Amino acid sequence: MTWLQTQLTNNPHKLFIQEGNNQYSYSNVVDMVATYSKALLKEGIQTQDRIIIYLPSGIELVEIMLACFEIGAVAVPISLKLTEKERNAIIEKIQPQLIIANWEHKPALISLSFPLTPIEELPNASSGCSVITNNYKKNLEDVAAIILTSGTTGTPKAVQLSYGNFEASCNNWNDFLQFEYTDQFFCCLPLHHIGGLAVMLRALIFGFSVNLVSSFDAQLVLDTIIKFPVTIISIVPTMLKRILDLEGGLNAMKSLRWILLGGGPSPQFLLDLCIKEKLNIVKVYGMSETCSGTVGLKLLEEPHNKLYAGRPFPGAKLWTENDELHISGPMVMQAYVGEPETNGVHNSHDLGRVDADNLIFLDIRRKDLIITGGENVNPIEVEECLMNIEGISDATVVGIDDDEWGQKVMAYIVSIPLENELLHSELEKSLSPYKIPKEYIQVSHIPRNELGKIVYEKLKSL
Repeated sequence: MTWLQTQLTNNPHKLFIQEGNNQYSYSNVVDMVATYSKALLKEGIQTQDRIIIYLPSGIELVEIMLACFEIGAVAVPISLKLTEKERNAIIEKIQPQLIIANWEHKPALISLSFPLTPIEELPNASSGCSVITNNYKKNLEDVAAIILTSGTTGTPKAVQLSYGNFEASCNNWNDFLQFEYTDQFFCCLPLHHIGGLAVMLRALIFGFSVNLVSSFDAQLVLDTIIKFPVTIISIVPTMLKRILDLEGGLNAMKSLRWILLGGGPSPQFLLDLCIKEKLNIVKVYGMSETCSGTVGLKLLEEPHNKLYAGRPFPGAKLWTENDELHISGPMVMQAYVGEPETNGVHNSHDLGRVDADNLIFLDIRRKDLIITGGENVNPIEVEECLMNIEGISDATVVGIDDDEWGQKVMAYIVSIPLENELLHSELEKSLSPYKIPKEYIQVSHIPRNELGKIVYEKLKSL
């Protein structure tokens, strides 16, 4: 029995998806999923065929993905914000048996050598198909979805995740947080990203409700939390800061049972504020390759150190080799598309250590270290110091190739006009001389992707 069929049996009339003012029960969703499943089978789709889903985050994307799960096809949601070059490279890598998109995107995709069906041309629920007739029996080893990593440079890797991977990850989360039947998740992360997809799957597997928005808008998130009985939100640090900056943002976030904070390092000032205001923050360490979180820290329940990531979830094992953190367990991906299987082990390439009490301490990815004059510089440390300077609203620090230093430390800052001498003197109070940027570039904004991560290629062009 599939996940959706289980909920149809157990919770047919319970709210599954809230999208704006529209509500969809599990039985409502089944009607549409059954129709799309039948349409996909009519298109000749077979078990483990790959289907690119090129749709905005919303109920239609959810329904198409669930239709893929019902017939054993592999769902591959991809972002609408990719450039043409990025999108086409990914599609060529995936080699899909079918692409599903909106009519408006058909002209841009029709030239590719893969079958394309606009979602508008698929039958709708009025066709009366309310029963899924396919005989697919879920195999935990089958690939359920391919998710693209959220890297900000180069072509993203395509992560193959099985039904077993998803179930193991969701069970880990439940063991850690003890979800409740009445929980309502808020999903403002894109569904083509593991963070958004994982939220939807936790609800589906355990029978919870999801409040879904197509894209992040701080005011919309705030208004939704105030209006609806949201209890849990998954969010990244940049998003959280924007919500807290709004009038009423702090009180709204205090009403939540859990705030799951991941997607990258959190600035110390933000964590200090959350602790001071007693927000129920769960700091999460994870990645697409491990079906989202594998390490968690309930900020109000354990002493906090900015390098302390937390404890491994049940079922996850972490250790270091050559100072790099390795992860094993049933939630680890099968493989990247086109690469050998992992055998349940993933090298994160993050620098870290595991102590005798199984506490995880993390630094950064080895590749992100700036090596200048033979010294290692953690850009996150420098960024935090910059953000403590009055007048700076955003900052990022990078290493630039340099004939003298190997790499030189350079900072991009969004600020009121500030003299370099002032910046230097302020940073001298907390940083060793070799860590202080040798150059500052003032910009109007720091370009970020949907998850708040910096897009370095765009940064270079500012």
